[in-house]
Amino acid sequence: MQAQSKLAEVRVSKLAANIVGTLLTILSCVIAVFVAHLLPHYMRFADWHGIAFLVSFLVLLPVHEVLHAAGLRIFAGVPLRHIKFGVMWRALMPYCHCTVPISVHAYRRMALLPLWITGSLSVAALLAFPADWLGVFAGFAVAACVGDVWMVIKLRSFADTLLVQDSPSEIGCDVFSTITL
Repeated sequence: MQAQSKLAEVRVSKLAANIVGTLLTILSCVIAVFVAHLLPHYMRFADWHGIAFLVSFLVLLPVHEVLHAAGLRIFAGVPLRHIKFGVMWRALMPYCHCTVPISVHAYRRMALLPLWITGSLSVAALLAFPADWLGVFAGFAVAACVGDVWMVIKLRSFADTLLVQDSPSEIGCDVFSTITL
């Protein structure tokens, strides 16, 4: 028989997450647009770029959360019935919530999966087709992962084998040890 003992509550303030997220979004977008302008095959603004950005942005948010769910399935083997989606309106953040504990190692990999995929693909698209709208989109795609990276950094001092349980109402998680009785 196994029991769990709570070791720590790991949280990110909603206000801090929004402030840091906003600042890093602006910085990421400015840098990405600057990079686009430096490339020799830079594309000037066209009428359809605004629509392309809007559609891409609206697709990015759910894809980001679905990638977290895929990470839960792939890295932790979590059944779909234990994965919930929603929006934390008080923090203006969509979320993918896991209702069962998983290892810290799996949590880190799941948390970074959207950065690896949406971040890499958007930056690759920007480099292949440098345009302002893709620069802004790449900036948003990378900055959308700020909270995920922040959580991974906060979990760096915990062993891979410990368990993590998402907080049902706050940005963050609880870390548990497993004790065999």
